[in-house]
Amino acid sequence: MSRRDLAHVSTALWDLSGGAPGAGVAIAAIDVAIGRGRDDMRTPLNLHSLLEEGLVEQLADGTWALTGEGVQRHRDDEGFAGR
Repeated sequence: MSRRDLAHVSTALWDLSGGAPGAGVAIAAIDVAIGRGRDDMRTPLNLHSLLEEGLVEQLADGTWALTGEGVQRHRDDEGFAGR
């Protein structure tokens, strides 16, 4: 997944979780938030790049959540974009 796509996924997680670390979001909700439909033929989302960076975690129920570091990165990115 490209850096741009990862940024969109991160923003979707931020929006869907209310910016709260540890708040689980279903992958289907992330798909919808980034504009993927039910019958989308693209490769399924792979959040492992964000996981390896410590920005997200997969919860026991299969949902994904921003970590504290992921929340901070999003805030930093938003602050940079607003300059």
